[in-house]
Amino acid sequence: MKKEEDIPLQKPLKRRKKPVPVEEPAPLDVQEESVPVEAQKQPAVTITIQSWATPIIGTAMLVLGLLVGFYSRPFLLAGSPSGTNSAPPVVIPTEDNSAAQAQLMETVIAQVRHFKGDPDAPVTIIEFADFQCPFCGRFFAQTEPQINEQYIQSGKVRLGYFHFAFLGPESNWAAEAAECAADQDKFWEYHDKLYSSQSGENQGAFNKDNLKKFAEELGLDTSAFNECLDSGKYAQLIRDESSMASSIGVRSTPTFLINGKAVIGAQPFEIFQQTIDSLLK
Repeated sequence: MKKEEDIPLQKPLKRRKKPVPVEEPAPLDVQEESVPVEAQKQPAVTITIQSWATPIIGTAMLVLGLLVGFYSRPFLLAGSPSGTNSAPPVVIPTEDNSAAQAQLMETVIAQVRHFKGDPDAPVTIIEFADFQCPFCGRFFAQTEPQINEQYIQSGKVRLGYFHFAFLGPESNWAAEAAECAADQDKFWEYHDKLYSSQSGENQGAFNKDNLKKFAEELGLDTSAFNECLDSGKYAQLIRDESSMASSIGVRSTPTFLINGKAVIGAQPFEIFQQTIDSLLK
């Protein structure tokens, strides 16, 4: 994680005999359960303190607020990424706002290609993920099975998958391969195979030879699959989905929208359970 530059505190007023000591807050690690987008893709944050007449306590509170806000707020909206025809007119709400959340879900759901669960389920979860992301792998192994057992199979929740491939070429190839598998109605089977086969980022686990082997192991028509993958049929689709995810405010993987409410990272099942149950009331 890139260390933020220290922000100098203002000089104490002359009428004070001693400056009031201020403890610098410890950074909050919002990346512990998620993989952030590369630093160079983040918008610059500039803090300017104009008046030297502000009391030091007020300045300290300002600095504290800015630091906590910067580290704890998972979404920092950037300009429209390159590669997208037009940015969606909505972004992830930073506060509970049922109208904004509903509009966001409507926009995103219209672009999601893959769902599992009852189409009429009262709760929809959209996962923004990268097949190389280790925390996405953790969600797949630890939390998704519980959501599937308790909510998806009972018709209360449907789960959608949205590509946010940003960890390198093997992320893009894996996502393209999953779409090629979808041509044969095997998206979720291939999805599971990819997450079960993670082995570091861009270390060869998801090179094209291995992706073709996965298709063979799953019993796909390898001739059609290989032609699809080699042709780059879905390369632009993956770029477009990733760009859209970025444009609505997704900044790390995995990120989830649960009826418009954002959950960041491979959180334990209890966090998802609490959010889902509150929406089912």
